[in-house]
Amino acid sequence: MFTGRVLVTGAAGYIGQAVSHRLQAAGIEVGGLVRSDVAAATIRSQGIEPVIGDLDHVDDVAGLDRFDAIIDTATADHAPSTEAFLSLLSGSGKPFIRTSGTGVYTDLAGGAASDRVYREVDAFEPAPVVAARYHSDERVIAAAADGIRTVVIRPSMIYGDGASEQLPLLIRHAITSGESIYVGEGMNRWANVFLSDLAEVYLLALHRAEPGSVYNIASGELEMRQIAQGIATLLGDGPAKSVPIEAAHTALGERWVDVALASNSRVDATRARTELGWNPLGPSLLDDLTRGSYRRVWSYKTDPHDHVSSAAH
Repeated sequence: MFTGRVLVTGAAGYIGQAVSHRLQAAGIEVGGLVRSDVAAATIRSQGIEPVIGDLDHVDDVAGLDRFDAIIDTATADHAPSTEAFLSLLSGSGKPFIRTSGTGVYTDLAGGAASDRVYREVDAFEPAPVVAARYHSDERVIAAAADGIRTVVIRPSMIYGDGASEQLPLLIRHAITSGESIYVGEGMNRWANVFLSDLAEVYLLALHRAEPGSVYNIASGELEMRQIAQGIATLLGDGPAKSVPIEAAHTALGERWVDVALASNSRVDATRARTELGWNPLGPSLLDDLTRGSYRRVWSYKTDPHDHVSSAAH
């Protein structure tokens, strides 16, 4: 079992806060790498020790050697900081847990379905748009040979607490445009995982993961048109609407649409269950979207008297 102090990068962020709080609940002392005074005050109020610094200047951050493990949740796409952390930990035997994502499996399907479900051991060629992220994963896995207990965690679409990377963008667009959209047939599927279930993975990996491990993390999956219809239901709109990919590019941005909204990212998470003993317990994405945390946060955003409606509930 791991005993020691853990530094979490991005500790004031969506994943980082959830991971930090789960570690604290398990009795682990947590520090958080943050850039701003506001973020420092935020995590200090939660019992997390602020460490001021940024990923562009890891070598200048004081006191990193005081920590017995580093969990990097700040970004999956900053290769220089990944290299700096690996250099810092080389030969130490300390854990380094990298947050990647199942977006490395994106297939640029344009809304079409795919039967391909990826396991961690499967060989594949990543799409150019996500190749750098995948190569950073490989670099971290290989660094186990340098005397670091490296672990790569690949979360699928994360949901919970009324937030995530993908869902608020789609919800905000539906609010402003009056339409909840998906691309083409919308039959492309993304695996997904509840935020607190994901945080549990980091604790388990800290205790149990072998050096050089990689885990795909998912507890369910949905077609994108199902998610779009869930958003329409949440906001009281009509049926979700199919749009051409070019229209989605204009509305939401080309890279994001290609990699997320219009692609498949289907994974097998058996390894995390068998090797780490992971047992996800959270609600399904659609349940949380239409009846859970997203309803609490978003359901009155289209009502100009939302403060009145919220108070009545």
